[in-house]
Amino acid sequence: MGKGPGSVQAYTSEAGVEDEHGGLHSGAGTVCGRITQDLNLKTLFALYGLSPAASALNLAPRYNGCPTQEFVACRAAGETRALVKLRWGLVPRWATDLKIGARMINARSETAHEKPAYRSAFRRQRCVIPVNGWFEWQREGGGKQPYWIRPGNADVVSLAGLWERWEKGEEPVETFTVLTTAVSPALADIHHRQPVIVDDGEVDAWLDPASPIERIAEMARAAFAGPFDRWRVSRAVNNARNDAPELLRPADA
Repeated sequence: MGKGPGSVQAYTSEAGVEDEHGGLHSGAGTVCGRITQDLNLKTLFALYGLSPAASALNLAPRYNGCPTQEFVACRAAGETRALVKLRWGLVPRWATDLKIGARMINARSETAHEKPAYRSAFRRQRCVIPVNGWFEWQREGGGKQPYWIRPGNADVVSLAGLWERWEKGEEPVETFTVLTTAVSPALADIHHRQPVIVDDGEVDAWLDPASPIERIAEMARAAFAGPFDRWRVSRAVNNARNDAPELLRPADA
């Protein structure tokens, strides 16, 4: 998912540039930089095998969700699972400044296991981020045309994520990044990367800290092949202050 022009941190959709920590510089354009979360607890309880007592989160929708905002995620909690709110943009526990998270909204699945910012979380602190879809920008003439993309076989899918807890500020902050992989042919005309989608049947293994790292690495590199629904949307999505269901409508409708 590419960072859309004009977002909270002025994210743009250029080719991603990996830094020494494995993050992607803000403005360097990543694969997953805007997501849609319009969820209900009943759906999440069924999807992740949770009991109604598992969460009392406020699930206010985000149609044009951007980095540095909070999103619902599911992660392991002892012998069970929990729904939590995490800030988008992973801040490593050793970081001295929360602002580094703006460079850490995506992690390349091929290298996350060895990069300083992600390798600890890759082994022990994985999560999934339930979404309805995401935005991507395609170069078109002298500009960029936004698309909204969703898997065509599910209303909600689980993006593969890593999370961390940062405790060097006045209060602890829990953050996440979205893993990306090489794009499948179905989306190759829009971008060269896509978010990693965890199949419903693989969520247990993904969240389990005891899962063999070789299996996790294999899951992280897999590109969901489709089917996808995708359509052009209004350039109003470029402004992160716009956050309404109308943004998801086909531009030609």
